[in-house]
Amino acid sequence: MSVAENSKFIALVADNGTEFIAEQKAIFTVQPDIGFVKGRDSYLSFDMLNTDSNSRVNALHATAGASAVIDRMDIFSLANGQLLESLTNYNLWSSIENQYCREDDAHSLVKEGTAPNLRSYNASTGKTDKLNTLVRQNEGTALRTTRDLNAMNLSVISGGSQTGQATYDATDDSDPEMGAKKFTARKFCIPLRSGIFSHFGVSEKLTPILLFGGLRLEFTFAQNDRVLQRIGVANSDDTSREASSFATGIAVDDITANTLVTITNDISNPEELGIVRGAKMIVGGSVAGNNQSFTVQNLHRGDAGTGVPNAKVVLVKTGGNFTANATPSGGIKIWFDTSEPTYKLKNLELKVLQVVPPKAMMKSIIKESQFDYISWDCFLDNLPQSSLSHQSEITSVASAGKCIMTHYIGVANEHDAYASSYYCGEPPHNTFLNSVQYFINNKLYPLKPYNPQAKNDKVVNLNEVIKSFQTIGLEVKRLGDGRGGNLNDYTNTYLHARELARGDQFVYNLKDAEPQIRLGFSAERNATPNGGTAVGNCRMVHFVWSVKTIMVNKDNLQLIL
Repeated sequence: MSVAENSKFIALVADNGTEFIAEQKAIFTVQPDIGFVKGRDSYLSFDMLNTDSNSRVNALHATAGASAVIDRMDIFSLANGQLLESLTNYNLWSSIENQYCREDDAHSLVKEGTAPNLRSYNASTGKTDKLNTLVRQNEGTALRTTRDLNAMNLSVISGGSQTGQATYDATDDSDPEMGAKKFTARKFCIPLRSGIFSHFGVSEKLTPILLFGGLRLEFTFAQNDRVLQRIGVANSDDTSREASSFATGIAVDDITANTLVTITNDISNPEELGIVRGAKMIVGGSVAGNNQSFTVQNLHRGDAGTGVPNAKVVLVKTGGNFTANATPSGGIKIWFDTSEPTYKLKNLELKVLQVVPPKAMMKSIIKESQFDYISWDCFLDNLPQSSLSHQSEITSVASAGKCIMTHYIGVANEHDAYASSYYCGEPPHNTFLNSVQYFINNKLYPLKPYNPQAKNDKVVNLNEVIKSFQTIGLEVKRLGDGRGGNLNDYTNTYLHARELARGDQFVYNLKDAEPQIRLGFSAERNATPNGGTAVGNCRMVHFVWSVKTIMVNKDNLQLIL
């Protein structure tokens, strides 16, 4: 690329507001006089705030990070309103790309709010990573914890300054900071994963805003549970308990007529409980009808004369006292009252790097231009839980195809508050997938189907994924966690893929090819995998990648698929 004569960042604000919540849309206008933009250096920035009405601790989804806020991105020509690029399931693709193509976790954590370990599954039950709690175990059980939550910096809880107390008093508020929520806004910067902005492809090119007659960018923000995930209660061994229902709530050691005290020997800091002052909670026993509501008033830390620091939580019942119970059984627990995680975006800005190309390049571009870019289209299919074989038709008519990638979403776990299958996907051993073969233009690829299960053709499956990423100009930098038991299964979100055309100069015409994926399964999805939870019905998301062309001259603009 020739050296630009000059460049500068231009900050654009949304035409329709400065603050946004779930499922709203932000519209940006990029005027034609901006000229040319360097897309890979342009980005979207915003402040995000956890606005949970019940003061619950939430974090960004571990693998999608701040890009989880974008459900879809649409780009139109400002001159004639033509839709030039539509990117659906934007947050899902961001999660996939982060896992396979990011090498520096620390960089991604700071800028985009991803977890320190970019992966979706933990195959072993070994407690090696404190933030493996933001993923799913391969048995299908969600892991969760508040430990190291401050690294996420979105739902911080103050640990206070107390070193210990031997006694606990509901009226004692000697450390008012302990357990106080600090749900302050955090700023994120996320890239524009768009072909028009040259995110994909081997070679980078300038985006000719001038020739497009300006652009209108529309960002549709995702529903709340697509953006935020719950954080539960950590133990010292990095296991956790989900404080969202009686079955998985926090065991109570002592209860009195007017206060409830929880003593948890393996937690040394109250903030690790994930409970803040003002949170609405429920106490109940194994007998139905014993449930009582309360609000967290104080949190205390102390050793109770043992010399061992323990987390002590003093809770006060809403509107009165608890029913006295001097000798509670192990069945008595506390859990959170129902609330939906919510978020708010503030100070939203689109920052584009304006570039003035050399005069010689400018003249050649303005005469007449063909702008090629790589982008995806999504095609959906349902996989019934009872099917032992399935043919998935892909109705793409792209004339310049590059590759196909397929992701599986377990419908039952799609809205899991702790580790959604929308991002985590479902690996082959959960769906019992044991045969994959593509049928394109009356030919089978490969000639024999392969079994993607870990102890069979996992390496074949991953090789196909690597080749497919290469066709869209992205380099696979990690294939998951290969430590210990993780080597024997998929820890990244599972994909199977097919390369259609390799290199910048080659494409595959899908218009009359009628592409199809032929799948086989060893069992129905209502069976229980490895002692975990049955997946049930699945939804398949096919990402079909292709080269698209915008033909531009002084009189006309045309998109060629």
